[in-house]
Amino acid sequence: MKTPVSTLGPSVALLAGLALAGCANKADTVPCPPITAPVDTISAYQTTDEAGALIDMRFNGVSALCKVVGSGDIRMDVAIGMKLKRLDGGAVDDVVGITVGTAIVDAEDNVVANDRIIYRAGMSKEESLKYPVIDYRVTVNPDHRLVISLLPAL
Repeated sequence: MKTPVSTLGPSVALLAGLALAGCANKADTVPCPPITAPVDTISAYQTTDEAGALIDMRFNGVSALCKVVGSGDIRMDVAIGMKLKRLDGGAVDDVVGITVGTAIVDAEDNVVANDRIIYRAGMSKEESLKYPVIDYRVTVNPDHRLVISLLPAL
């Protein structure tokens, strides 16, 4: 079954540009396929585990290094930068969960695979801002692209 991704037209092109820039100046790398994110999924709110403090989280850039693997596919080593900002009290050592959905989309805008990244970031009571980086590796066909989205908590 084909799943159209029509909402990706106004995707954040900056993410794709940053991914391509991440491939520059490396002898054994190739240009990365585009990385995009639907505009309405680049930020979200989440609460911490212990104090229930409200966290504003958003993508803070992405980079990737890409190499051709034996089958002709491209292995993407992706680094997803995040910005976490504590919005209210609850100044205790705490943890916040970040869930990033990924989809591999073919040239006809059909989703051919998807995955979910679950990342837990600790925030000390002194921190109101944190900038974690989520590492992710995926292999795609050369004519595919990677779509990333912040997802609501489980």
